[in-house]
Amino acid sequence: SAAAASLSLRQQRPFFCEASAQRPIVTPSGESRSRIGEAARRRRIAIYGGAYDPITNSHLTAASEIVHSGKADEVWLVPCGFRPDKPKLKTPPLDRYIMCQLAVNTTFSPDFPIKVSDIELPEPEALYTYDLLSTLRAKHPGVDFCFVIGTDWLQPSTNIADWTSKNFAWKEGDPPEQKVIVTGDKLLREFDFLVVVRPGYEVERTVQDPTGLRKFGPRLEWLQMPEGLTFIEGNLSSTELRKRVGRTSCFREVGAVALHIVEGLVPGAVLSYIQRQRLYVE
Repeated sequence: SAAAASLSLRQQRPFFCEASAQRPIVTPSGESRSRIGEAARRRRIAIYGGAYDPITNSHLTAASEIVHSGKADEVWLVPCGFRPDKPKLKTPPLDRYIMCQLAVNTTFSPDFPIKVSDIELPEPEALYTYDLLSTLRAKHPGVDFCFVIGTDWLQPSTNIADWTSKNFAWKEGDPPEQKVIVTGDKLLREFDFLVVVRPGYEVERTVQDPTGLRKFGPRLEWLQMPEGLTFIEGNLSSTELRKRVGRTSCFREVGAVALHIVEGLVPGAVLSYIQRQRLYVE
């Protein structure tokens, strides 16, 4: 069951639970350092959010490359909560969270600084980006958080400055359009962004703006690898994986062996969980 899988994970790897207010964050880099050393240097943590429906090997590669870039001390994967605006996202948050935990636990060594956050699990709906980062900042005042986005969010049809948040002052009887308020300007002012190049989504650079990012906000920077290294990316699609799992015949015969057509695209433990829980099967 999902609960049993979650319990098993707790026994395998330091368990990261936002709900444990008194529990210190388990950090491979900070665990062995003295408190003086930790206080002298604030940790920078990259928030890599997504539906993770399911998490793929490409997600894991991107997360590890963020660590290898040196742009963040840690990466936290944040599976989103329920998304009323995405009716096709039917997999419960707990299942997606467990798949992320299985992926991280079976792919990376215990000391590799990639964690999975459960911060959105208890929420009735997914947190808006500004609300998510503000909540994390309040819970962990000694940490600098940055948010990972792709260049697909920096296209003419999108504008981060227009992003919204929940209006906590809204009450029953108020106009429905006031349920959300625009907080994109605060988001851009208060938090750093790490920008990953997405194939097919270019950002124009000019003499006046050689990075091409200045026009979007004051705290955006490219995710660049150390000199001599090239960012390794993948293009695995969660949509394609769900489609493959949902097919009536999801095996290919090779001699006497039946190969699952998702094999190798997600960690083996994730595939096993998908099969045991019968996810993505109509």
